[in-house]
Order: sequence, then structure tokens, then C-alpha cells
Amino acid sequence: MGQQPAQPVVDESVEPARWETAVPDEVLAEVERRCGHELPSAWKAFVQRDRWVHRAWLPSGTYVWLDPPVEALERMDAWGEALALHPGIFVLGGDGSRDLWCVDLRDPDSGVLLTDIASSGWDDAEPLGLSVEQLVEAIDAGTFVVDTPTA
Repeated sequence: MGQQPAQPVVDESVEPARWETAVPDEVLAEVERRCGHELPSAWKAFVQRDRWVHRAWLPSGTYVWLDPPVEALERMDAWGEALALHPGIFVLGGDGSRDLWCVDLRDPDSGVLLTDIASSGWDDAEPLGLSVEQLVEAIDAGTFVVDTPTA
């Protein structure tokens, strides 16, 4: 399953981090079946670690709330009809508030996008300028910050 960091860097001075355990292959296969697309390999490797960050403050000051794949589907289902405005979306997580970090599974090179919980479609999404692999690396290092490139 790839190399895992010894210990993801989190800041527990505000609140204790919450962790998840490895997502089984069968669950990922079902999520991919429901999405109609493969999930990014870097994301699958991340959620298949023995222990991965679910919710935590990073030393960078960013709060991350990363969704287990089944919870991501539930969050997406809660969008109801608005989900159709985001074909191919898969929500990786967010900031615990309005911002969601997602990918467009139809385009494996689209990178991580920032969208709002009340988004009216892909036109509202802003690129974070990171691939999923770079996002995972930044979370592991505790350096991830939301920084959308300016046009």
C-alpha cells in the first residue's frame, strides 16, 4: 500500500485529532462503482493506511476534516438535485465549515478543487493548485493551507 509517514503532523493544542483506520478494498470498490469512476490512486493509498487523519488542526493553522469514502458519498447524496450540477464530483473533505475540497473524477488531471456547500456548479469551483498527491503530502507534513491561485 505504499510508504506511510511515521506520524502525520497535527496540532492537538486546540482539540485532539480524530483518526480513521484503513478502508477495505471492497468498500473502495463499491464507492468507485457508485461514482462511476476510479478514485485518485493517491487518495486510495491515503485512506488505506492503518491510521489516517479524519479531523485535526495542522501546525499551518488549517483545520482539516477528511471524509472516509462512504461518508463522502453520504455528504454528496445530501446535496440532492444539486449533485447533478457537479458531474464527476468526489468530496475529499473540507474545513469543517462551508469549504469543500473535491476532485472531478472525469478528469484525473484536474487536481484538487475548492467549492462551497452551496455551489451552483463546477463554474464556482476554484483550483487549489495541488494534485491529490500533493494535498496528501502537505497534510502529512502539517503544511497544508488553502491558497487558491489568482487568475
